[in-house]
Amino acid sequence: MTSDNAVGSTAYYHTRRLPRPAGELMPHTAQELCDAVDELHSAGQLWRVLGDGQHARRGESSLDEKWTAIRTDELDSVVELDRKSGLVCVEAGMRWKALQAELLARGFSTQRYGLHPSTATVGGMLARRRPGPPMLRGGELLDGCVSIGAHSPTDGEYRYLVAPRKASGPDLRHRFMGAGDADGVIVDATFVVWRPVAERLLLFRNRSLAEAAQIMGELFLAEISPSCVHYSHNSGSLQIILSAPGQLLRSRIRWITEHIGAPDDTGDADKASTRRAWLEDRHPDRRSHPEAARTHVYWMAPSALDADPVELFGNGFDDLEIACWTPRRVEIFARFDESATPAAPPPGACWAHWPQLED
Repeated sequence: MTSDNAVGSTAYYHTRRLPRPAGELMPHTAQELCDAVDELHSAGQLWRVLGDGQHARRGESSLDEKWTAIRTDELDSVVELDRKSGLVCVEAGMRWKALQAELLARGFSTQRYGLHPSTATVGGMLARRRPGPPMLRGGELLDGCVSIGAHSPTDGEYRYLVAPRKASGPDLRHRFMGAGDADGVIVDATFVVWRPVAERLLLFRNRSLAEAAQIMGELFLAEISPSCVHYSHNSGSLQIILSAPGQLLRSRIRWITEHIGAPDDTGDADKASTRRAWLEDRHPDRRSHPEAARTHVYWMAPSALDADPVELFGNGFDDLEIACWTPRRVEIFARFDESATPAAPPPGACWAHWPQLED
């Protein structure tokens, strides 16, 4: 295991707006990761596990004290790919962009998952703490996760078997998934991947938030669920990527053209893949995003989007992006003027909201 207190690593924390730790550990194996957690816990030291650091949202004020960072940069391998079942086991430090490239080289794809920051790690995406109700079929990695390997400094190893639920014992995965590193650390994860299918990019330009909401509502009523969606308020662009076997994909596009109207532009599979990569490289859910300091995140009911954004967010509202849109919940990244105090949305419109960066 590498221990690094050099000034050179300061840039990692500065970019992500995290305080500099008193110590930094870089385990090279899963066992070294577990040993580091156990040793720091036994010594009563404050520690945090960081993948890319994008999802460090919990208890930042406690990091004003001396703390040790355990970084998972070196735990970035595909452990196993079962081609028959379509299950892949990945170490927790594997980054999303690298994982997609590795799977594509082996003839598999993550295209049915939604947009995620390209630099986010598998462990970070699964462990992230976020308020609000759960959401299924929203393109989260959590939806396709069937098993994890984890370690608790108090209870030791935990592994949820890749087996039918009734045969796999107690499901304690959520001690670690969605819990940050409160109970321990995720070591690896097993989730579903697929053989690539046809894709198409649909672009609607100059659409207000209400018009974009109407388009998405009609798609969901027709049981058409895009692989990923991105909406930008200031540019008025709604970008949708559909993934399905060829004949089904063509029939869905025909339905959209007949019932919603032809999109302003379309793109083939290559353009869809390129656009997805472009959006994930610039995903708003990153501590290192240039506008993170003035961004708040809202989990809102889709029905709330009929209102003007200024009415929802107040006069200091500047822009918004939507990178996750489902029939039950929309995740909005709203940006405000630096001097603005974001207003709480009207009751019933919002399930949860929080600043992108804690003070």
